[in-house]
Formats: sequence, structure tokens, C-alpha cells
Amino acid sequence: MGEDTVHEFKDVQSFNNFITKNEFVVISFSAIWCGPIEAISPVFTSLSEEYPEIKFVKIDIDELEELSQTYGVTTMPTFKFLRCSGVIDECLGANPDELTSKVKAFSEQAKANE
Repeated sequence: MGEDTVHEFKDVQSFNNFITKNEFVVISFSAIWCGPIEAISPVFTSLSEEYPEIKFVKIDIDELEELSQTYGVTTMPTFKFLRCSGVIDECLGANPDELTSKVKAFSEQAKANE
């Protein structure tokens, strides 16, 4: 499992198709040069395995700068929570406890919607 539960995209169209087809999505916006992302990346991957009802996506802002602008990303890392393609919450910075708490709450919404 592991990285297989975190989806990565190299183009905007593939990303847009994916979020349109999946109701509950968490996006990690980061960059390879971002030190804090190295610390929280294993947490993000672990959450993707623990909460399969949510789709987890990783976007490198240097590869898909257009998406970082679309979503107003100014802090690394930034996590956006999407429901039906619209942002309903976010988590800024590498805070494992806050990210875990928000993913858990988001999961409860997803399960209640099944």
C-alpha cells in the first residue's frame, strides 16, 4: 500500500477529472525543497491508508503551479479538504495533530454520506 494510496498528478486536466469523480478529497500541496513536508509526509501517507473513504492527493507546486494559484496556496505544506470539488477546510503547515484531527472529522462526513 503506502504511496499507492496517495495519488499524484502531472497535469491539471487529470487532477480535475479525478476530483470531479471523487466526492471527498484531501490535497497536500508541497514542494520537493520544503523541509517540513518531509516530516509530515509519512503522516499523510498513513492517514491515506487508515481512511480509504477519502482520496488523498499530492501536488508539487513547482510542477503544477497553476493549481497552487487556483487554490491560493501560500504556505508549505498546505492541505485542502474538498467535498464535491469545493474547498470546505484547510490545514496550514506541518502540524500532524491538526491534520489527523481534520482528516478524522472529514472521514466521519464521508461515512455519514455513504
